[in-house]
Amino acid sequence: MLQRTGEIPLTTHVFGDPEALFTALGDRSPVHRVALPDGMPAVLITGNGAAREALSDPRLVRSVSAAAPELHRFHPLASDDYPLSRHMLFADPPDHARLRKLVSKAFTRRRVEQMRPRIQEITDELIDVIAPKGRADLVETLALPLPIAVISEMLGVPFADRAEFERHAEVLTGINASSGFDDIIAAGRWFDTYLAELVTRRRAEPGDDLISGMIAAQEAGDRLTDLELRSNALLLLTAGFETTVNLLANGILALLRHPRQQAELRADPSRLPNAVDELMRFDSPVSCITYHFAAEPLEVAGFAIEQGEHVVIAAAAANHDPAVFDDPARLDLGRENLGYLLGFSHGIHYCLGAPLARAEGEIAFGTLLRRLSQLKLDVPESALEWKQSFVLHRLRALPVRFTAA
Repeated sequence: MLQRTGEIPLTTHVFGDPEALFTALGDRSPVHRVALPDGMPAVLITGNGAAREALSDPRLVRSVSAAAPELHRFHPLASDDYPLSRHMLFADPPDHARLRKLVSKAFTRRRVEQMRPRIQEITDELIDVIAPKGRADLVETLALPLPIAVISEMLGVPFADRAEFERHAEVLTGINASSGFDDIIAAGRWFDTYLAELVTRRRAEPGDDLISGMIAAQEAGDRLTDLELRSNALLLLTAGFETTVNLLANGILALLRHPRQQAELRADPSRLPNAVDELMRFDSPVSCITYHFAAEPLEVAGFAIEQGEHVVIAAAAANHDPAVFDDPARLDLGRENLGYLLGFSHGIHYCLGAPLARAEGEIAFGTLLRRLSQLKLDVPESALEWKQSFVLHRLRALPVRFTAA
């Protein structure tokens, strides 16, 4: 049994707003002991340096088997009833390196550069639909369908199935917030059945897609079980679009809120690569990186953590650490020290899809600014709604009006 005192109870909305989180915590100390919105006790790391230290520490593991017994009820993805948790995100060495190696070739910078023309084509097709209308919900018409189309094509998911898997993926990304335990289990079972059928089809008719590639690696003798194959396919499907949806929607909103920065970026598209990272830092798609458990007692930034405790990295707060980012509440598309950005995590679990997400961001923002002018919110900013989650910072809708260039 963990012995904890002084837990600060936190509500969901503060995780997407670093200033609100710092206020709720009472100070800007880099580590705090808190109660998450679902009641789960955790050590919350908000400092950028402390976060990088924690994410590099091999004593903080992803396996829920290292968690204190009283924490297991908060983790439905580790339940015996949930079928698809054998993927690299919840794996520790040496399994992590084995699983990551099997899919890393699909996300190299060279492979992503080869995909840019197709990403551009999809983006143009989506904007072709909305350009004559003068107004649109940019979550529904751009931020959501673009990354879904890209990752679906990479994995070989038939176009007709995308809406259905998007619906079930929404349930999984609502973990510990808008989705209940039973909903998570049901969505996992749907994906297990769906992916088993898809894998069977790809075995019979291989294609130039990632699932076919994993099957080929398995048949060539790489140590990959059928369950690991399906689990990693699910991880790539869900992680491959959810965070990019938020990057696009949150980034567009930031540009709407800062018209001068929007105009400067429209005038000089060469700034797009740096702008993507700054937009991600300014309004992080991922509020928290959860499910790290202390395999033994340790210290982070001088803070003592007990064996079995749950350690959470507040990525949005770490991206607003004034010790690293000067005037962090200011959007600066020319900011130079973005190497400390935690938008894609850090350490061995650094996001494989980072080059792909950056490419989609550059193409989506650049095309939007090139083809649509006079971009403005079509509702009062106070009317915007965010998905209930302390893990992801996700707009439900982004209504805008514009003029086709």
